Amino acid sequence: MDTLSTLDTPAAVIDLRRMQHNIARMQDRMNALGVRFRPHVKTSKCTPVARAQLAAGAQGITVSTLKEAAQFHADGIDDILYAVGMAPGKLPQALALRRRGCQLKIITDSAASAAAIVAFGRAEGDVFEVLIEIDTDGHRSGIKPDEPALLEVARILQDGGMRLSSVLTHAGSSYDFDTPEALTAMAEQERAGCVHAAERLRAAGLPCPAPW
Repeated sequence: MDTLSTLDTPAAVIDLRRMQHNIARMQDRMNALGVRFRPHVKTSKCTPVARAQLAAGAQGITVSTLKEAAQFHADGIDDILYAVGMAPGKLPQALALRRRGCQLKIITDSAASAAAIVAFGRAEGDVFEVLIEIDTDGHRSGIKPDEPALLEVARILQDGGMRLSSVLTHAGSSYDFDTPEALTAMAEQERAGCVHAAERLRAAGLPCPAPW
């Protein structure tokens, strides 16, 4: 039997009891808050781990590359969010996944990207499900909650026949903090920014279902 000193690397060594405890704890917290949990699988990159999360109640997964999306879909996981701003050159890959039955969602944060999604979707006879990325900390990409561009992008997608699904944020500034108080404050900043963006969309008569 292999030990840590004899195990060939690279290898995933997982404490299954601790993993299941952590999965259950996170899912219970999401259930208590009444929100849908869609874990990001870029860290584990492991289908059994993702399946354990789905079995606990997660509703879909999040990936950071279309290659990850293709692999997880090949392993039988269909509901996938590709959480990187959609580059026009990757739209054929995204369409290929959708035509293989993957319920792929994509994101955008600019009028140019939204227009490219619309043009490609129309040309191919497909309706992409699209989320708008919100910048809640000035650290990464996204549209600030109060920017006029938010409504412009939403209208391009909606008027172009795409499915405007929701908003999301990925605020990297949280990596700069290591105390519960600071992390809690940043989480609230992210939440409030996304909620404000969603409320602006709804006030303008644009769809933004909640919970997504």
